[in-house]
Amino acid sequence: MKIGVPGEIKNREHRVAMTPQGVATLCAGGHRVLIEHGAGCDSGYSDEQYRRAGAEMVTAAAAWGAELVVKVKEPQPEEYGFLRPQQLLFTYLHLAADIRLTQTLQQAGVCAIGYETVQADDGSLPLLAPMSRIAGRVAMQLATHYLQLENDTDIRGRGILPGGLAEIEPARVLILGAGNAGCQAARAALALGCTVTLLDINARRVAQLQRDVSLMAAQVQRLDSHALPALLDGCDVLVGAALVPGAHAPRLLKRQYLRRMNRRGVFVDIAIDQGGMCESSRPTSYAQPVYLEQEIIHCCLPNLPSCVARSSTQALTAATLPYVRILADYGWPQALEACPALRAGVNVMDGEIVHDGVRQAVTRAHS
Repeated sequence: MKIGVPGEIKNREHRVAMTPQGVATLCAGGHRVLIEHGAGCDSGYSDEQYRRAGAEMVTAAAAWGAELVVKVKEPQPEEYGFLRPQQLLFTYLHLAADIRLTQTLQQAGVCAIGYETVQADDGSLPLLAPMSRIAGRVAMQLATHYLQLENDTDIRGRGILPGGLAEIEPARVLILGAGNAGCQAARAALALGCTVTLLDINARRVAQLQRDVSLMAAQVQRLDSHALPALLDGCDVLVGAALVPGAHAPRLLKRQYLRRMNRRGVFVDIAIDQGGMCESSRPTSYAQPVYLEQEIIHCCLPNLPSCVARSSTQALTAATLPYVRILADYGWPQALEACPALRAGVNVMDGEIVHDGVRQAVTRAHS
């Protein structure tokens, strides 16, 4: 099969969908891999490395012309003209937060599989997990940066040392959602010496994490929406990390709740890819990563792992490559029959929305 890997054009998206090692594996299987010139540069991979792996270096149009297009982020409006009937698109889509793209994919007749909705038999999300883990770590890195008075923006933070010292009170961190992103954010915050509260709606998950040695210093609790506002009192860092696969993120936070946090605290909404967890959440970019609302610094970057592009590209390729091989070896109709996890990941096919979470989000948007 001809597999295309276009360069990413989303604001400061530095990742690429495939490492040279991944390309070599696909080429060894008899497939043609078309990489857009320069697609891997920001991740530390040169065109020459891809050529040595067996790739053909091509234009964006040629990469998009392949039978199977493998990306990192959702198509941008400038790329909509490349979409066509019977094209197989494999990438992060997050369609619940992007009705326009959903409709565009329907109209184009694309078969679009979202990495974030590929789901194994045990309910896990194998292609979302590695980026979620990285996003959780990066969220705390950014939170500590924006807590500083000097933080490369014109919005000054509280000016506190997150971990404190013997004579200094540590920062208070509240994390909503104890999945891959939330747990990694909690571990990063604990490593800094912060006081951490980690909330999740799933009682079984809470009980499991309460026995996790790496989280013993955190308060792991069942999320009670009625008690949530009080937990924000005196909070320095708030991380939104709740997830409903394919659907809009649960909107747990009212705008006024944030007033209970410490002034110039930081809210990192990892769930912004799926629409965000607060009424005040709106996507930001690496060009303008933060804004101030309710006297709280909001960081709502929809591509958090991009700032560690080389690590993220390696982790993403390791996770996606087995599924890319199935799609390429079988062709997509047979691959969806052979692999239930891939079948669960289909968002749009033959002009129809086939994923329940996406369908519900679109229905709500039109109601």
